[in-house]
Amino acid sequence: MEDYVLKILDETKLQLDTPNLILVAVIAVLTVAVVIALTVINRRLSAKFMDSGELKKAQVYRILFRTATWLVIATGTVAVLQAIGINLTGISAILGIIVVFMLLAAKDALQDVFSGIAIMADKYFIVGDAVEYEGHEGIVLAFTPRTTKIEFLDDRTVLSVANRNISKIRKLNHLVDVDLPLSYDISGKEALSLLGGICEKIKALDGIEDCELKGTQDFGASAIIYKIRFYCEPHDRPDIRRSVIRTIQDGLEAAGIRIPYQQIDIHKK
Repeated sequence: MEDYVLKILDETKLQLDTPNLILVAVIAVLTVAVVIALTVINRRLSAKFMDSGELKKAQVYRILFRTATWLVIATGTVAVLQAIGINLTGISAILGIIVVFMLLAAKDALQDVFSGIAIMADKYFIVGDAVEYEGHEGIVLAFTPRTTKIEFLDDRTVLSVANRNISKIRKLNHLVDVDLPLSYDISGKEALSLLGGICEKIKALDGIEDCELKGTQDFGASAIIYKIRFYCEPHDRPDIRRSVIRTIQDGLEAAGIRIPYQQIDIHKK
């Protein structure tokens, strides 16, 4: 390998005369000018789409312009090396070996980038969306080709998640189900009438878009399970969920009904 490198260096004849140096200067100036132009256009388009709320377009154009910038830099570098007489044919073989090792070392990073591109192509989520990651609900604060930053709603902790773990991120919708166990001693007609009235009270809560009684869900070992479904913004779900549970509790207490279990099970859709 060492002899091969020395051979390539020996075959390389640098051409540093005035015409070639002028050509190098022209190539460098053009490369820098194009990079600056791409950067300015990228910033203006990103700002325009951000202001108009088109976050997905802003993300796509940001990655496209970054890719174009690196291609321009790579092209300019190759042109400069050829202008000064460097033997690119021989060097390309060495670079190929180096690139292979770099790709192996950067496998995870490349997987993050490809996953990031897939996120944008599928429009899975954007900045501002409510998501769930490993049982925690949060808001997408930022998104890059490699990582997604999430701010959890419960304690405002910010976590940077590698995009290769996208399968663990679930986008939340507006639907929340409450499975409520009531004693078999309460007739179905009485239970549905009571829960229907509670649903009307839930509808009046701030942040509730709608609420409906889905009816009997299941027959448990010691209770009949009824399902109540309400809709709200995913960002407000933790606080609204507590208000809904409190409204259900107050309604049952006012009717003199006790829940046969210690807690209500919440199932998010």
